[in-house]
This record gives sequence, C-alpha cells and structure tokens, in this order.
Amino acid sequence: MLKSKPALYVSVSMIVIAMIMSFPFELNSPYGPERTSVLSIPKRTVEGTVYVGVITVSILLLGIVFLVIALKEYRARAVIMTVLLFMFGPLMIAEAYQTTFATGIDAISYDKERSTCSYEAKDETTMTAQCELYLQNHSKEDVSFKLTFYEEEFLKGPQYMNNGGPFDIIVPPKNENPIIVKRVLKLEKEQPFSGSDSHFNVILEAEGKKRIL
Repeated sequence: MLKSKPALYVSVSMIVIAMIMSFPFELNSPYGPERTSVLSIPKRTVEGTVYVGVITVSILLLGIVFLVIALKEYRARAVIMTVLLFMFGPLMIAEAYQTTFATGIDAISYDKERSTCSYEAKDETTMTAQCELYLQNHSKEDVSFKLTFYEEEFLKGPQYMNNGGPFDIIVPPKNENPIIVKRVLKLEKEQPFSGSDSHFNVILEAEGKKRIL
C-alpha cells in the first residue's frame, strides 16, 4: 500500500500544520467577511488578500500531493478522507473548545441570521435605531466587551450605528435572548432613513483582543 514512507511523513506533517493554521478561522473572521474561500479558508475578504489563508491552503495542497506520492493504491479514498477531515476536524475542535474551555470573547457566538437592526427617521437630522443581537455566551461567567458594527458599502445601517458607538455589552452565561441596543442618533451630514438591516457582521473587542463575527 505504501510507496514512500518519507513522503507519507511529510504529507501528514503538512496536513496537520494546515489544520492548526485553519483553527482560528473557525472561531471568527479575523480579516473581515469572506469574498473568496477554499475549503472554508478565506483567501480574500473585503479587506484584501488573506495571506495566512493562501499559505494554509497551499500547505494543504502540498500535503495532499505528497500523500498521493506516498501511496500505491487507495489514493482517491485517501484524498477524499483528508479533505473531509480538514473541512470538519478544525470546525468540530473549535466548537468543542468554545463550548467547554473558552473564556472572554472567545466564548461568544453570534447568530447573524437572526440578528436585525431597525431604523426610523424622526426629522432631517435625527433617527432612532434598535438592534436585536443574538449573542450567546458559552462560558460560566458574564462576558463584557465593546461592540461595533462592521461597515460595508451595501449596508447603510452599520455606519449610522457606529456614530453612537462603541457599545458596552454584557452577555450573561448561556444567554438565549437577544441583546437589545437602542440609540437616538443625531446626524450632521448623513440623511436619516427608515428601514432595517440583517445578516450584518459585528466586531467584539476586549482586553486587547478583537473578533469579527
């Protein structure tokens, strides 16, 4: 079955290194929302090229090449199993870590599918805003942090909300209720509007650490 033990050792080492490097990507989007990704590893985001992601994918591909070189048979099966392991292994480890050992903002997960912000213009310079943010704390203690909204060109709301931020948030343990953020925003140049936003990203910061969710 084996054709080259050295090639197998190199392959396993490179695949393990790639999995370790991919671990942080499973906890958050440290470089902003994804634009291009391979096997859930971002190669390009709204901030530009993610060189760590490119290097991670490159190491994985080299590991797969050495795996093919190392084996005489069952190459296709080995490659498929490696890809599946890489896709789901770090994700399962990250989820297990977050729900058991993580503390501080690492223990916070964010459901952006359910989170919404609504806006209502009051006059030419004033608008009211209310956001329901589904943030869950998987640790056993309160987690406090400052929250801002990730600004993107196609969403007006985040930049308006950030005029009233950053927001001091405290999430109690095992919280399942939405965190409500309300503000009356007085704007000088921007034109207030009425409407709502969803599927937006948020930035958590605490003790010198930053997560984009």
